[in-house]
Amino acid sequence: MFTKNHIKLDAINSTNEYALSLQVTPAFKEGLVVTASYQSRGNGQRGRIWESNANENLLLSVVIEPNININKQSEISKIVALSVCDLLTDLGLNPKIKWPNDILVDKQKIAGILIQNKLKGNLIIHSVIGIGLNINQMNFKKYLPKATSLQLLLNKEFDIAKIQMQLLSFLSDRIKQFRNGTSQEQEYLCALFLKDKPAAFESGNQQFMGIIKGVSQSGKLLIQKEDDSIAEFENQQVKFLF
Repeated sequence: MFTKNHIKLDAINSTNEYALSLQVTPAFKEGLVVTASYQSRGNGQRGRIWESNANENLLLSVVIEPNININKQSEISKIVALSVCDLLTDLGLNPKIKWPNDILVDKQKIAGILIQNKLKGNLIIHSVIGIGLNINQMNFKKYLPKATSLQLLLNKEFDIAKIQMQLLSFLSDRIKQFRNGTSQEQEYLCALFLKDKPAAFESGNQQFMGIIKGVSQSGKLLIQKEDDSIAEFENQQVKFLF
């Protein structure tokens, strides 16, 4: 799926933005891969910048054509997150998915995902999927959660191109499973960070204890509160306190 249409850039402001800039060209179709050695303005969740030293990490965006209803947009996020987890598990790590789009190992952030959908009516006709995976970077600024990399965790340097090929292979497999009707919900729930564990959260400047029970089809986080009610939260409505 991701073998024929690959654009390699030395430096760009954002691989997602570059991919989106190709919308009026024949290149903008399922299978497009855009990679960069360096991003000057890589985008993370909530408008944050994704930090990445030049030539040390994997920075890529791919285009797929889901053709699913907007109400099922969380399925795309689940597929992508699980594919990153597949890669990390294959390398001997135990990754967790911190809702909505961060991948953690030992409560440290190793990867982030940013998905931008293009709609036709209520259908998602294109998804631009940006993935930043920390591979060989050894020093990071202070973040919460703390950032880490493959080299920090596994004490060896990795071939970024090889990691990229492995990740795209896992992503292709996950997309095929989804299109064949295979449910990946249980695998996602098993990988969900803090699921079924009491944890502290903050919403609207109010802190509360709750238990993550899952994610709705539309992508909202489901948290069971102390009174046993289930509250739904959008991406920017709740903060993890850990």
